[in-house]
Amino acid sequence: MSIESLNCQCCGAPLKIVSSTCECEYCGNINIIGGDAGKYINQLNRANKLRQQCEFDHAYSVYDIILSENTPSVDVLWSQALCEYGIEYVPDPISSRYFPTLHRIKDVSFLNSRCFVEAFELADEKQKEQLKKSAKEIAKIQEKYLNIASNEKPYDAFICYKETNADSGEKTEDVTLAEELYHELTGSGYKVFFARETLKDKLSIDYEPYIFAALKSSKAMAVIGTKAEYFTSVWVKNEWGRFLKLMEKDPDKMMFFACDNPEELPRAFATKQAQLLGKDDAIKNLAANIDKFLKENSASDLNLQKTALSEEQKRFDRILTEKSEQFLNNLENTDFGNRKKEIIDNIEQATKKTEQTNKKYMLFFNIGSRLVFVSYFLCIISLDLILIYDILGTHKSFIYYSDFIGIFFFFSFILLDLGIATLLVPTEKIIITVAMIITIASQLLLTFAMMFSTINYGIIVLDFLITIGIPVLILYVGIFNKKHDRFYVANSESYSEAAAQIELLKNLEDSSRKEFNEFAVKELLKYKKEFNPSEEIRINEYQFDAVRPYIHKHIGEDLKKYSYIRKYYSDSYEVSKRRKISTIICFATAAPAGLVNIILLVILLMNHLRETTNVLM
Repeated sequence: MSIESLNCQCCGAPLKIVSSTCECEYCGNINIIGGDAGKYINQLNRANKLRQQCEFDHAYSVYDIILSENTPSVDVLWSQALCEYGIEYVPDPISSRYFPTLHRIKDVSFLNSRCFVEAFELADEKQKEQLKKSAKEIAKIQEKYLNIASNEKPYDAFICYKETNADSGEKTEDVTLAEELYHELTGSGYKVFFARETLKDKLSIDYEPYIFAALKSSKAMAVIGTKAEYFTSVWVKNEWGRFLKLMEKDPDKMMFFACDNPEELPRAFATKQAQLLGKDDAIKNLAANIDKFLKENSASDLNLQKTALSEEQKRFDRILTEKSEQFLNNLENTDFGNRKKEIIDNIEQATKKTEQTNKKYMLFFNIGSRLVFVSYFLCIISLDLILIYDILGTHKSFIYYSDFIGIFFFFSFILLDLGIATLLVPTEKIIITVAMIITIASQLLLTFAMMFSTINYGIIVLDFLITIGIPVLILYVGIFNKKHDRFYVANSESYSEAAAQIELLKNLEDSSRKEFNEFAVKELLKYKKEFNPSEEIRINEYQFDAVRPYIHKHIGEDLKKYSYIRKYYSDSYEVSKRRKISTIICFATAAPAGLVNIILLVILLMNHLRETTNVLM
């Protein structure tokens, strides 16, 4: 057969097909071709394109239409299996080969999925060989992802939001709202999946196992959208769509919404109540609703667990709960308490250092740039006056200028030296040394030229250095010099140290659980010795729930207390923005002054050239 217009299932390039399996000449992927593919080429190409764009649900529905209008086909069923597991083929930058990534992990192996099994049954021998090879590759990745997900600690809540604007590439306003909700919930002691924080140290192709684990374990999801299109963007819809399906199987899960206009919500949310973002304290109210739900849910889970317990186990649990207060009172003197104190001390030291270095970082830049900026214009004005005298032919010796212009000029130059020194104090010594040598040498050159030369070549050189060099210096220090600024480097290091310690603080619950188990074992031994129970008594996970709220609260309070250190990070948006704006203002205002100087220099040089020509003639 010959089908010329069918596109590759992997890269979308046109295929030249001569058999039931076809290798794409562009990406090397082996395509499975159904016997009736010629009947539905346009639909198949459209569905494949949607799948390649990660519109898996939309693509799946198109494949469904194809199956409803035609006899079952191996290629369509295989493509549906890819959609079901969110398979995207990504090019390897080294080998140019495309390899599969999963965006929808499931507990059922890809090899046992309904669509794959049905596709395999319809395939010929050659197709079966290729299908088996591709499916095993996907199943291997799936197993790897499931292993990663199984090691993730359970989450309480999942925040679903759109990170970047598709048109501008900048972060959306939803990021700020999601971040506020994240701090509210973590401050209450909950483990929250927030992509910006949870996935910040991971590659994008490795996100899925962590998303899968969080979707599966989270009892609550908050979907935030300031615009209607944000709710239906590919990855946002992928997350809330999967959570809705999990809700169908687990009635204890709940979804919450925050939007500007409930009427713009997708149809799937029609029966759900939304928090209006335009109202005051909208995010705080949303966090309070989630907190209330999670507490009620936790209480019901605990009651459900306890109903199946023996009377002996229940009695021990009551005793352990009563003695938990003793454990909490002594908690600060345990390894957990000592570790917590150590982490808090480290955070405070790093935070203090971050705050101090950030203030120094901005102080030297602000003072230095303003001094340079003001003195720059004073120097330019005085140089302009000298050049004008030269142009008008009223040039005299240095003594002439000392009456007014000379004093004005040298005062400006001293101010400029001071500004440059202040601006460059945080930078490397070699930069300061070179800058100061240039400025002092320029002053000496100017003085020498003005006292002994009839034409102020020194003024011309100095004028050029100041007009061009000073704005470049401000640009260099204001935008490009971060890695050479010791305060910036120290600030970044101290912030990173504080952030690392905060991560340790988040994980302290494990330490407290371990110590509680040790405490519970001792109490169990006492109980057995005193009551000699006839049934087996165990240490259970739910027993830790008696002290968990206290530990969550105290860890959460500390996390909330130190969340403000972000604003002291010198690479933050606002601080960088202030430096850049200051630099741009210097450039924008210096441009006219520089242009005037260039014009005056051209006129002076032309006059000098004319005088020289007249003398020679």
